[in-house]
Amino acid sequence: MLTRELSDPLARLHHPDDPNVKLVFAQMDLMDPGVNGTGLILNVTKLPKDEAKKFQRSFEQMEYSSYISSLIPLHRSLPDIRLKGCHSLYTDLNLPETSVVIIFHNEHWSVLLRTIHSIMDNTPPHLIKEIILVDDASTDKVLKEPLEEYVSRFSKMQLLRAESRQGLIRARMVGFEQSTAPVAVFMDAHWECFPGWLEPMVTRIAQNQSIITTPNLHGVNSESFQIIRWGQRKSLGIPVLTFPNLFFTWSVMSEVEWKTRKRETDPVRSPAMVGCVFAVSRNWFKKIGMFDPGLEIWGGENTELSVKTWLCGGGLEIIPCSNVAHMYHPHRPSKESDIRYKRNIARVSNVWLDKYKYFTDNYDGSIVDYGDISDRIALRDSLQCHQFEFYLTHVYPDQFIPGNGIYTGPIRNVVVSSHCLDSGGKKNRDSVDILLYSCHGQGNQLWDFTKHHEIRTGGQCLDSGYRRNVVMRNCNGQRGNQEWHVVSLDGHLLLQSHGYCISVTKNKSALVLEKCHNSRSLLQLWTWKKNTKPWIS
Repeated sequence: MLTRELSDPLARLHHPDDPNVKLVFAQMDLMDPGVNGTGLILNVTKLPKDEAKKFQRSFEQMEYSSYISSLIPLHRSLPDIRLKGCHSLYTDLNLPETSVVIIFHNEHWSVLLRTIHSIMDNTPPHLIKEIILVDDASTDKVLKEPLEEYVSRFSKMQLLRAESRQGLIRARMVGFEQSTAPVAVFMDAHWECFPGWLEPMVTRIAQNQSIITTPNLHGVNSESFQIIRWGQRKSLGIPVLTFPNLFFTWSVMSEVEWKTRKRETDPVRSPAMVGCVFAVSRNWFKKIGMFDPGLEIWGGENTELSVKTWLCGGGLEIIPCSNVAHMYHPHRPSKESDIRYKRNIARVSNVWLDKYKYFTDNYDGSIVDYGDISDRIALRDSLQCHQFEFYLTHVYPDQFIPGNGIYTGPIRNVVVSSHCLDSGGKKNRDSVDILLYSCHGQGNQLWDFTKHHEIRTGGQCLDSGYRRNVVMRNCNGQRGNQEWHVVSLDGHLLLQSHGYCISVTKNKSALVLEKCHNSRSLLQLWTWKKNTKPWIS
């Protein structure tokens, strides 16, 4: 059994910017903050100046409000949101044990411990053989001796220390090599688990060891720590790969997949996976070469695992009866991290994508050398894996390949002929404003018109649902506001959606959606190259 907390367990866990809990509770008249996944929003103007400064500093330092996190109990309850029928499906007491591997680097103690307690509080104890925490060279003093003292109170918990920064990928391997259970669950350090989250994933692996399982993901707001419930049933989010960066974007379940499944509780085939949480058979993970040891820090490991699993005889499935909430918080981008990601992607594409590698970033190593991949190629050969064409035919036939559209390339305005549609606009919540920008024909100006009537670049599609604005959103595959028609008119084109056309404002400075004019307004006319011979059929 996992032993519970002893008296005064948090005595030594305190950061200088943590709130004065008693003072804040009294000042704000707080009662059960965060209960059942609710959020906590403080009127900071009512806080004493010292507390207000701590509130602000904590967010700046952590990219999430560790101040708010410290006011929410470590053992907060979450509602049971399982679909009808889930409760009776997963009652097998003889499931294989699991090792839960959690990587952290300077995570706030309250977020890390809430992750741990959420796992313990919502999992049958006999399913967990061990929880392995891997400290990837944290510098926060609270995560040193005070954390060691805290976790020593739990009989099934191990704390491993990396002497130098390993990065997420290699730190996970440190944890995996220490683990002993037949199933491994890899998790980030900022999760909360709903009741019944683990049994469904492990049950599916017990049925088929070559299946990697992931839960249905929900969100934790990084400011208020409110649990945000995302789609279930037909609106469940499905990760799919995007070119040229091989990152994932969210799509929805295809009609074919929806109709194939007999019950809404059945597993859902997934073309790709997010890397923040998944369960895998120990034997299968080792058979397919675990993570590529040549991948650095973070990024691309989930892509590699997705593609090689499908090509080498396994599969990826989302388990609708399993629910967890993940805190997505913004990471400060850097030129170094971008280059490292391109290096990782080049390794993946050169090993697994065959001729399709030419559609990915840095496939030729022109940006950064991707190193020796001979051992990965040998692994693929030894496993006698399929060609990537198999993935496009049998796993995700709707996979979009850039440059392979019905129309492809830059979209140029007839009147303002030196300017093109450009996707490099300002992000506005979940959409990005499209620019009219000087034509250069690269990156942000490379568009494709797909067989699904999308106008897209990468995983983003033009969306007409924002009044007069021309914006991009994640492609959803549902047509609707992302369905366009390219209408030929005297050698030029109208880009039309539900009676509206993309046009240029009269001062020729910006894009706008307006009623399509039969008078053939020149500002609504565009040129776009028709792709008479797709690069790859």
